[in-house]
Amino acid sequence: MRWLYLGAVWKVRTNKKELFLTFDDGPHPVVTPYVLAQLRTYQAKATFFCLGSAMEANQEVVKQINDDGHLIGNHTQSHLNGWATNTRRYMADVLACQTLQDEYSNNRLFRSPYGNLKLGQLRALKKAGYRIIMWSHLSGDFDRELDRKQSLNYMKKADPGSILVFHDSEKAFKNLKEMLPKVLEHFSTLGYSFKTLSNL
Repeated sequence: MRWLYLGAVWKVRTNKKELFLTFDDGPHPVVTPYVLAQLRTYQAKATFFCLGSAMEANQEVVKQINDDGHLIGNHTQSHLNGWATNTRRYMADVLACQTLQDEYSNNRLFRSPYGNLKLGQLRALKKAGYRIIMWSHLSGDFDRELDRKQSLNYMKKADPGSILVFHDSEKAFKNLKEMLPKVLEHFSTLGYSFKTLSNL
């Protein structure tokens, strides 16, 4: 899909031992605080692509994400599938989320739910000043039939500049609890640091 979404960020150009953790679909009142605690343990920073609806329901958790020095990005208001939504409605949903996000950060980092975008939506997002953030390594933690061992082996192949995706959602929590601490420990032992996407 990289050829289709020209201009999207799939990996960060760096020669340093840096990785970029991202979390989609939150914030959640239980899962997100768990994630934040794990990140504090390893002095790791991350980017949280939040749903506007979840931000409205969990304002204290959003504040904690921000207070801990993490970055908040836009994941639409209501988790719309771009392929099944017209561009006008899609952009209205994005901007509704942005209104909430702007209380904490006025960055224009955006990740589409499911990774799905029509080319018209991609153009509209770029015109509105958004950087489209994709990924190099998708954990698959949302899949309740996930082979966690296989997924962990895949995630451990990340190299400098890789963008890793997890989900701070109830659906992903069982897999996330097993995988996130191991990923953090593995790469910390190798001398990696975890950064936000703030300098894009």
